[in-house]
Amino acid sequence: MEFRFEKLTETNIKDLKTIYKTVFGNKVSDNFVFRKFDTSYLGLKHFGHLAYHKDKPIAFHGAIPVLMQYNDQTEIAAQYGDAMTFPEYAGKGLFTKLGKLTDIQLQKAGIKFVWGFPNQNSEYGYLNKLDWKYIERMQGFKIKTTNVPIEKIARKVNFTNQIFEKYLAQVFAKYRIDEILKGSVYRKDNIISTSRNKKYYDYKSFADNFIIKIEGCLFWIKIKNGLLIGDIEVPSEEQFYKGLKALKNISAKNGIGEIIIQSSPNTLITQLLEKQNVQQFESWVVGFKNFNSQFPLDRLKLTFGDLDTF
Repeated sequence: MEFRFEKLTETNIKDLKTIYKTVFGNKVSDNFVFRKFDTSYLGLKHFGHLAYHKDKPIAFHGAIPVLMQYNDQTEIAAQYGDAMTFPEYAGKGLFTKLGKLTDIQLQKAGIKFVWGFPNQNSEYGYLNKLDWKYIERMQGFKIKTTNVPIEKIARKVNFTNQIFEKYLAQVFAKYRIDEILKGSVYRKDNIISTSRNKKYYDYKSFADNFIIKIEGCLFWIKIKNGLLIGDIEVPSEEQFYKGLKALKNISAKNGIGEIIIQSSPNTLITQLLEKQNVQQFESWVVGFKNFNSQFPLDRLKLTFGDLDTF
């Protein structure tokens, strides 16, 4: 079986919609795909490779450039994601082939290292086929808010989903602010994480996340199958618990069934939530591959907001 491989470009990027739909069942718009892979705010964009069989797009492996910070130093790295292959073409080495082609592309562009959150389907491939190093697993927390998850019901039909989206926008409008979070993981010294500024948040807005202020706390959130907390900025432990309680009440009142939070172990978020009677779960692997970085990459710490689709 012969395959054709192409770098991601402004021309073939439209083919990603077909792969998203077939592999994940997600119907995404042109605007979503274009904005996700347009990281021109860093002077770089469109990283990844597609595989074709008889001119049909059947697999993709992509990467998103991200500015990373270690103390007062920065490097441009890339987050891997969207490793997708049509089920009937699984097991034919496409994941590895596309990943290696993208590694070469990234190195030529001056990317210092790659990192990501391999899931249960790609974990083996990244660690054993693409030579990634394992750091740890993200810690996850779930807080149930109501037994009537109206949000999940509303999202099953496009018409009701649109109505509910508008309703939620009104609910959270009074809490939204135009501030940014620098990153709660930096509360500890000598940590490597994403370097966040307004341009970074403007880029990330393609995924419909936003920042709110409640009880003096900043929460970076996204509402999709629950209220997802990407990161926090809090004046004190006491205020965090007050803000989280307020978020829980708002969620319950408006049919959002649960709050989901994820972060690297031994970070501010995990330390605060471990003191609470909250359901915990092990999430994705945090891994990396060093090209020529000078950073001690085992100090990489991330939050839910760093996920490419948050």
